[in-house]
Amino acid sequence: MRPDQSAAPDEREQKRERGPHQPRDILPIVDPNAEDDELDDLNDDLDVDDESLTEEIEEEPRVVLITGARGNIGRKLRDAWTDVYDLVLIDRDEDDDDPEVIGADLSVLDDDWITHFHGVDTVVHLAADPDADAGWDELVGPNIDAMANVFHAAALAGVERVIFASSNHVMGGYRDLDDEPITVELEPRPDGPYGAAKLFGERLGQSLSRAFDVTFIAIRIGWVQPGANRPETMPDDWSRKLWLSNTDLVRLFDQAVEAEIEDRTFLVVNGMSRNHGMRWDLSDAAELLGYLPVDDAFAGSTQPAEESSP
Repeated sequence: MRPDQSAAPDEREQKRERGPHQPRDILPIVDPNAEDDELDDLNDDLDVDDESLTEEIEEEPRVVLITGARGNIGRKLRDAWTDVYDLVLIDRDEDDDDPEVIGADLSVLDDDWITHFHGVDTVVHLAADPDADAGWDELVGPNIDAMANVFHAAALAGVERVIFASSNHVMGGYRDLDDEPITVELEPRPDGPYGAAKLFGERLGQSLSRAFDVTFIAIRIGWVQPGANRPETMPDDWSRKLWLSNTDLVRLFDQAVEAEIEDRTFLVVNGMSRNHGMRWDLSDAAELLGYLPVDDAFAGSTQPAEESSP
């Protein structure tokens, strides 16, 4: 965590220039024709311990920028990653009670907040209006303009990976279409403007991955309730089968940040827990990210939650 954000951009730019796993000190250029005695003297002056240098390089944390850092999912990832990554945190408004978070209106392209993307390895874009019933008037700024601006900033800054919080609402139209598995290969069926805006983000991310050297991962997140996030408080059976536990949420995003995806630069996966009887297919998340959820919304339950009317 970096409490003093005023110095952060310069520090991250220096890190970007040397690479995320490169030593901090600049070593001198050695003349290949130098005598052995001269090289010995140079090594003595540097006093470089190969083993300690290797450890320093390996231990340097990845720099992860989270937008929407004060939101439901943002807070849960912050709690899990505080001692794991060097976090850069952005949210819409500043808060004296949360000084580690940079206040920024991402719907307005601004050099002030774009600066914080320099030196970042991975961007986790969570910032959005989370109301799945919102109309276009409410969504254009926070869910489309801000998304496009964040992707733009990531490309400009040379970010290696963007993880986009997409939504199950991209496929919500399959809810009443028989019982077939809902895979990421099916044609999208957004269930409203919110789901459509998330689909726009996936398609823009695909374009981003093709045009720039960026790995883009879209996670169609299930249902993550604020706080304890217990499945017993889900309103109906459909919602319960969408449940993503706090533990599995962190496990999923851990894998999205760390997984080696070989030649793939664009990936869409479903993001739910291992809920009994659900239609959501997690095979791509398991095969490509190594995501293996352990929680089940119906564990210990003999009766599913009652289905509410659509």
